[in-house]
Amino acid sequence: AKKRFGERVRRARLDLSLKQEELAEILGTSQAVVSNVENGVSTLSVPDLPRWADALHKPIMYFYDEHALDWQRRALDTLAMFPEDQMEVVLRMLKYMALGMHENGLN
Repeated sequence: AKKRFGERVRRARLDLSLKQEELAEILGTSQAVVSNVENGVSTLSVPDLPRWADALHKPIMYFYDEHALDWQRRALDTLAMFPEDQMEVVLRMLKYMALGMHENGLN
C-alpha cells in the first residue's frame, strides 16, 4: 500500500514537472522526506495528506487505490447498520481498537 501510494505521489509530481527538491520546498520539508514517501519507505499522516494533495493539485481520493476504497465502502455499509444514536459509541470503540492494535504492533 505504501508503495502504491508513493507511486501516485511520484506520478502527480512528474505531471507538474516538479523535481523532488521543488516539491519539498513547496511543502516545507526535505527532499529526503519526498523521496521516502515516493519509494514507499514512509507514508504520510492523515493530517499531512491534504497539504500534499494541494501541492500536487490532486484531490485526496487520487492517492487511494481501489482496494482501499472497497474497504472504506464496506466499513461505511457496516456502520450504516447501527442506529444513529449509537454511532458515537461505535466510533469510539473502533478508535480504541485501532489505537490498541497500533500500540501492540498489530497494524
